[in-house]
Amino acid sequence: MCAGHKASIRIPAEWEPHECCWMAWSVHREWDTTDAARIKRDLAKVIHTIARFEPVRLLAPPGRQFREACKRFSGCPAVSVIEAPVDDFWMRDIMPTFAIRTTGARRQVVAIDWNFNGWGGSPDRVGRPGDQLAKTAASIFGVPRVSAPFIAEGGALAFDGQGTLITTRSCLLNSNRNGARENLDQQEAIASEFRKFGIHKVIWLEGDPCEPITSGHIDGYVLFAPRKQVLVESIDDRESEPPFWREHDMHLLGRAKNAKGHNLKVVRVLAPRQRYLSGDLDSFAGNYLNVYLTNGAVIVSQFGDAERDELARNALAESFPNREIVPLRIDAIARGGGGIHCLTQPMPKSSGHQ
Repeated sequence: MCAGHKASIRIPAEWEPHECCWMAWSVHREWDTTDAARIKRDLAKVIHTIARFEPVRLLAPPGRQFREACKRFSGCPAVSVIEAPVDDFWMRDIMPTFAIRTTGARRQVVAIDWNFNGWGGSPDRVGRPGDQLAKTAASIFGVPRVSAPFIAEGGALAFDGQGTLITTRSCLLNSNRNGARENLDQQEAIASEFRKFGIHKVIWLEGDPCEPITSGHIDGYVLFAPRKQVLVESIDDRESEPPFWREHDMHLLGRAKNAKGHNLKVVRVLAPRQRYLSGDLDSFAGNYLNVYLTNGAVIVSQFGDAERDELARNALAESFPNREIVPLRIDAIARGGGGIHCLTQPMPKSSGHQ
């Protein structure tokens, strides 16, 4: 670090320019053969779609899956296959979050390691090498690693690029991630520690403590957009009850201010109706806001609910003008509890705007 220059870190908004998108070609053995084949079809669909707009760097484990990925994407020059100790495809969580560190006139990308512990250290994830991907940031991703002093995961965090974070108490304050600290308010302590990453305002929503794996990730129902907008999933379905705290969280966002003291504009986006979803509805990730914002497009899931699919596309088109809205049907991945956002981790351009 240059003498006399203090470094600062900023986590960009997801709609800022990307250098590339990191993904993984790795389906863990917990999936049976039929599910794995369907997931790979969906995964390939997402990879090819993103590669239309920005480079994809695709991690694959040594051996059969690496050879398979090389063969499958050999005709796609925008996809680079990289051998790495990855054993899952939920890259939003197992990977670091990339940020921009500025020291004087120098700007560089850094990788924030949130100390991922398998969504609270569930027994079926003990000892997975892929969960330590963030700790090998310099060797795999070519950028320095910065470690957080608490446990989180990328899907639990939504950033506006200007110092505001939205997250949930049900996830970050869960004892399976961050235990109580003696003589310290846990929420205030974590909010204070976020400041080293340029976050000066944390908006705490209640989330969904009943969500069985992630304990209520924010990317399941909230999406930041430009012009101080926040899109929020609203459930209007006679066959489905919304999570207990959902309306409370919406009202809280309606009263919240961002890091610059401005009110947020809350946009409700209706969720798909339950009758259009398939598989175990308790784990099916049927939501429209778990999107990937590529350079020039919004990649969004659709579910065969024609009315709600169209409403979601229109809401996204209005919030992200001049971007192509690209809907994809990825039910196999949704049945596994995640969406397009969960599969992806963008690396920002170091020359991105402040």
